[in-house]
Amino acid sequence: MADRDGLVPRDSVVYQEFVRLYQVARQLRPTSVDRWNGDLYAVAAENWGAFDPATGSIRLSPSRVLRHLTGSISPTEPHRQAQALATVLHEATHAGMLTDAPDEPNAVRTRHSLGLMEGIAEVRTLADFDLFTERSGYSGLVLAEPQYPGALTAAEGLIAQATGPAKSTVALLEEATRGPGVMHFDQLADAVVRNRLAEVVPHHPEHRRAVRAALIPTMTHAYWPSIQHRPADAGEHLANEVRQHLNAKVDEIRRYYLPNPQQPFPAEPPNPVQMRAPDTDVQHRVAGAEQMRFLAGQAPPTGAVHAKPALGDGARDTGATSVRPLTHSPSQRPPDRPRE
Repeated sequence: MADRDGLVPRDSVVYQEFVRLYQVARQLRPTSVDRWNGDLYAVAAENWGAFDPATGSIRLSPSRVLRHLTGSISPTEPHRQAQALATVLHEATHAGMLTDAPDEPNAVRTRHSLGLMEGIAEVRTLADFDLFTERSGYSGLVLAEPQYPGALTAAEGLIAQATGPAKSTVALLEEATRGPGVMHFDQLADAVVRNRLAEVVPHHPEHRRAVRAALIPTMTHAYWPSIQHRPADAGEHLANEVRQHLNAKVDEIRRYYLPNPQQPFPAEPPNPVQMRAPDTDVQHRVAGAEQMRFLAGQAPPTGAVHAKPALGDGARDTGATSVRPLTHSPSQRPPDRPRE
């Protein structure tokens, strides 16, 4: 058992059990990417755990996670063991996808994607937890609470607004868990186009890309950069405000295409550098590089549920957004504390 800070030996029982669980998690939703480099660290400072995108290593709390990876259900601490297994599933989700997509015009390369990535990872964790525990020999454990309630509630709200018969929740989650993380908003926008605008937007890549670009700003709410540190009611407020703006934009797009079926909807993509000539846009390239500093894994831990989540850690600042901030703010983020 790893009971102190340091690299967990690869021949140790707990390391072998983590590898087994990690492989089960990946088998449930296979992806073409595996960013884990095989290094597992026991880090007491972690409340639960983290995937480090800068190094490819995974860091887990020895007391809250590693000691519960025993291969069988704990007779005395099943709740804490369930949270430990959820942490493994959550971090495996982050390690299984790329973060950046610098050549995609609809990539949201700002801290808004941090919160949505955590929300998507939470949705995946809850969706797969029962099957994950069944296949890994921990059948019967119950996950009583999410790791990031604000991010989960917000992500579930947006998924519910976007999905439908043409692109279901199952299909969207499959796509999202393959990443890249900065394309999550575009993936949601694609579901809106398919389910709510398919009859008016031409089936042409230029039209579809432009409409998705127009929809994305309605979803990049000011709370996303810090939503993983906020309670569930903040996620509900975020989703409700997005609904108002998204519905209005859908109606606007419908009105536009009735008399203009041949002209793409006018919209500025969130990653406009990729729409310009590289030799004539040095300033924009520099700005894009500044946007991506948050992807380098350099931000300090915050002490939230996962002190260093997949993008190099949850941001606290709110950033700019085209959606107005909440009129009635829910409770402020509580002081950092461990999940019990």
